[in-house]
Amino acid sequence: MSYEFKLPDLGEGITSGEIKKWNVKNGDRVKEDDPIAEIETDKAVVEVPSPVTGSIEDLRFKEGDSVPVGSVIAVIREEGESAGKTPAVQEKAVEKTATISEKPEPAPTTPAAPSAPVAPSAPVVAVGKVPVLATPSTRMLAKQLGVNIDSVKGTGPGGRVTDEDVKAVGKSKPVPEGAVEKKPVEGEVEKKPVEARVGRFGGFEERVPFRGVRRVISENLLKSLQHTAQVTIFDDVDMTKLSELREQVNGTMTDVKVSYLAFTVKAVATALLDHPLLNASVDEGAGEIVQKKYYHIGIAIDTPRGLLVAPVKDADRKTIVQISREIKELVELATSGKISVEQLRGSTFTIANIGSVGGLYSTPIINYPESAILEMQQIRDMPRVCNGSLCVRKVMNLCLTIDHRIIDGAEGQRFINRLKRYLEEPQFLLVSIV
Repeated sequence: MSYEFKLPDLGEGITSGEIKKWNVKNGDRVKEDDPIAEIETDKAVVEVPSPVTGSIEDLRFKEGDSVPVGSVIAVIREEGESAGKTPAVQEKAVEKTATISEKPEPAPTTPAAPSAPVAPSAPVVAVGKVPVLATPSTRMLAKQLGVNIDSVKGTGPGGRVTDEDVKAVGKSKPVPEGAVEKKPVEGEVEKKPVEARVGRFGGFEERVPFRGVRRVISENLLKSLQHTAQVTIFDDVDMTKLSELREQVNGTMTDVKVSYLAFTVKAVATALLDHPLLNASVDEGAGEIVQKKYYHIGIAIDTPRGLLVAPVKDADRKTIVQISREIKELVELATSGKISVEQLRGSTFTIANIGSVGGLYSTPIINYPESAILEMQQIRDMPRVCNGSLCVRKVMNLCLTIDHRIIDGAEGQRFINRLKRYLEEPQFLLVSIV
């Protein structure tokens, strides 16, 4: 019999995923637990294994399609079964899947940014009218070609309208002025087209789909700004002694080098013990401030997919060397796209380090629902007054954004003062963890 493989629950709060890559095609034989697809969520790229052994009968979505959790993404004929007509119950499931996956047109207002994507609602269908079965990408193609998809006869499984059906109808229609057709390269995996057109003021513009991690980053940042009262405090810290200590430590290390970020993670976790409001969040529904007694320090990681935050969990109980090793592992997993959803959850305070890129000051946006974020700037040789004389010291600017609803400016500065003490006099940081 045919097995309808539905997109499984990918974790708490995740209601949809984007098909990043199919590892199989129609007719391929798969074994149970073979990875058949890579699904990109707002957190990470997840490999989805086959639940049964058999052959691929039908892949219901294309690469780049957004699929709600619970939708049938593939039909697999279990081993030992002969190919035949899809059972009626399966055809109904196909119809339901196509209906659920239809995306409504976005409203022109500023989007509310949920912490996880929300599954789109089904389109309204007139009583007695059978809905046309088609994926969101096929419907978009029909719209671009000016084809009424309701008038297209589908040749796909269960009567589903395919891209080829739409193109066949649209061949006689003129190409929109300024549109540029992108021809597929032989052997290249077909992807959603990138539209290029003549802009309003002349010259070509390239339009790239706003989706995946970049879209989720946008939603979360908007939500952070809409739900918190953010203010940024600036200060600088003398990193000279810490720089010298770091060189001494790294001179004895072979497997990993201790970074400034690792020292800062430890210093932040230790300083938060005395400043709990900066390790808190607001439960707006209950009207409560949630002060967390665990210290999972999130690290903002610059990846090809966009900015990801991965926490070093229980940083207050780990040594600086352990933190360095963990940061190195998280960065490697994130940049390669192999980091798991679980490894991206649970941060209570976030650090963004752009020192390797440069910059003096910035106003980082809080990683909602946290209450504070710290940004580390570039360490520079700067003139300072030492015992009445000019001297050169290694100085780094700190930028701390706090949620002013629950953290006053004075409390934010007290936290920075404690943090500076640990960074400027690292012996205090070492003593605090004995």
